[in-house]
Amino acid sequence: MLDKLRPQSIREMVFKKLRQDILRGIRKPGEKLIEGELANSLGVSRTPIREALHKLEQEGLIEVFPRKYSLVIGITNESLNEINLIRALLEPAAAKQAVDHLTDQQLQEMEELLNQSEYYFQTNDIKNLLRVHDAFHQMIITASKLPRIIQVLENMHDYIVRFRISFLSHPELVARSVREHRMIFEATKLRDAEKVEEIFKEHLFGISEYATVALEQNMNIMGELPDEGNDSLFE
Repeated sequence: MLDKLRPQSIREMVFKKLRQDILRGIRKPGEKLIEGELANSLGVSRTPIREALHKLEQEGLIEVFPRKYSLVIGITNESLNEINLIRALLEPAAAKQAVDHLTDQQLQEMEELLNQSEYYFQTNDIKNLLRVHDAFHQMIITASKLPRIIQVLENMHDYIVRFRISFLSHPELVARSVREHRMIFEATKLRDAEKVEEIFKEHLFGISEYATVALEQNMNIMGELPDEGNDSLFE
């Protein structure tokens, strides 16, 4: 049985819980979601469950069969390709805007994150590697000071959780990612906005190349991903 939810922002908490379970693969494609069962397991009434299911259907993650059940669809190759397209268009533009806003102290913090990522790569510490990779991206995107784009990218991030473990479990891909992060940092330190945007585009293209394969490889992953207490993490 799932943990009972506290009565704080019930509607949003129910939606986030179900959405996260689907995106993390805890609730798998083809699984039936029953309103009454969900309400009992989460300790809430049927109203927030019904609203959450409606939002999940709008997002394409489930299909609702009225007065029967909802069927989990999950992440499809088509949705993942669309997410990568959105990221490829928005994230480099946000990084370009961030160049002039990042402080010298933040640049030092970015360099420390890079040093940590290289260490965790050498020691094959995937969990901490994910953490510092995400922190590196988050720092840059947040510094763009573009709240609408930041919000969109945060929402898109949830969709890539499923293949992050697989991506960073391949040494050649990790080496490429760490190297490109270092290049992004060096260009940022020089305040070369055009170069930062260019490298970011190449970086995301490399990630998108692998996304479909990684999704297929990770269909059965459960419990390996870090807790998503911070909803602002980036690949």
